[in-house]
Amino acid sequence: MAATNAAATIRALSVTDLSAAQHLSEEVGWNQLLWDWRIFLEMGDLFGVDGSGGALLATGATLAQGRDFGWISMIIVTAAARHRGIATQLVGHGIETLTARGLVPGLDATIAGRAVYSRLGFQDTWPIARLLRSDSSQQTSAAPHDGSQLRRAAGGDLAAIADLDSRAFGTDRRALLARLLEHELAVVSCAGALTGFLLARPGRTATQLGPLVAPDPEIALAMIDHVLPRTTGACLIDLVDLQPGLRVALEARGFAVQRRFTRMFYRRDEAFGDPKLAVAIAGPELG
Repeated sequence: MAATNAAATIRALSVTDLSAAQHLSEEVGWNQLLWDWRIFLEMGDLFGVDGSGGALLATGATLAQGRDFGWISMIIVTAAARHRGIATQLVGHGIETLTARGLVPGLDATIAGRAVYSRLGFQDTWPIARLLRSDSSQQTSAAPHDGSQLRRAAGGDLAAIADLDSRAFGTDRRALLARLLEHELAVVSCAGALTGFLLARPGRTATQLGPLVAPDPEIALAMIDHVLPRTTGACLIDLVDLQPGLRVALEARGFAVQRRFTRMFYRRDEAFGDPKLAVAIAGPELG
């Protein structure tokens, strides 16, 4: 993300660019599928930079999260075009896009990215640990407590899920949750009323577990244990890492910390939402 002598020309991407964008995410080893990229086209802003020959060199995206903040993600630059300042310009474009709409820009930064984003005015809030379980054959079972029951989530649960999600993450993102509910890997915890939920979706290299909202670690673990037997291959979860005991319990289930992120907001050092409810995010691309 070094400085460059010339500003990159940033343009809006369209459906015809999705294959090239997916190729960039595969180049850097990320987990997205074309389904994920379509979310930004349909619900946010997807933009990029072309090379002199017209090939897509870099991407970025923004996604409004309710009326208070918006997300910046999918900042990818092909290896041959790095160290020209393109990534910094894409982040700046995302900041301008969101602040023009009255939204606080947010993102989940890698360890390397955090130093760069700090210089741009982003401040730390939640620590996030990405845990990966590569062995899908290791199965566990657990039961919820306090009379809670687990069942598969249905479309009729959307309003209750959106209400819990808003309390946990500090914004109304019902449209995004509706898209995530399209996937079959979803479970809710009920004790009369709905008390927690776990959504999940397939990825290129692993099933992404999250968002996960629960009132206590036992219910969170019970929902994870409910979903794991229905997955194949690797699973990953991006844990809001403020409850060390929960991470230890996941490690006992075969998960291991793969990398760490920091949730950051532009010129704001306080996260939106309630970390006592927000167990795991939807992934750094969706927040």
